Amino acid sequence: MAKKKLETVVDDIYHLVGKLGNGEELNITEKQFKSFGKFMEHALRDWATPREAQRPTLRMSNIGRPTRQLWFDMNSERTPSGLPAPTMIKFLYGHILERLVLFLVEIAGHKVTDEQKEITVGGITGHMDCKIDGQVVDIKSASGFG
Repeated sequence: MAKKKLETVVDDIYHLVGKLGNGEELNITEKQFKSFGKFMEHALRDWATPREAQRPTLRMSNIGRPTRQLWFDMNSERTPSGLPAPTMIKFLYGHILERLVLFLVEIAGHKVTDEQKEITVGGITGHMDCKIDGQVVDIKSASGFG
């Protein structure tokens, strides 16, 4: 089998999932099913555990924001107000969708590595979502509006 390339990942997933519509089995291994299940359990446990409110810091995810906005985010006095329920559900939904996409990538024959690997760039520490076929990839869920 030829080495998979990132450029074909969407087509490869559609081709694989299209087999279901033709009545064909996907041949997902027991190991793949169990790995997905373990991740879902971890995601739910992590989501259901409250985190201590922390002062905003520079993170990989806020690189690119205007400098003035970052300064005010880091230096303004704020009273923690918590997050509304719809936002908490949205976070869980995004986390689950990220892993579902990676599951589909894996069963379509692509190699997923370095999931949530901690990295430091220019003194700022963050986590990469993963590498697919050796290339760094950021998985995003968004509305049609987004």
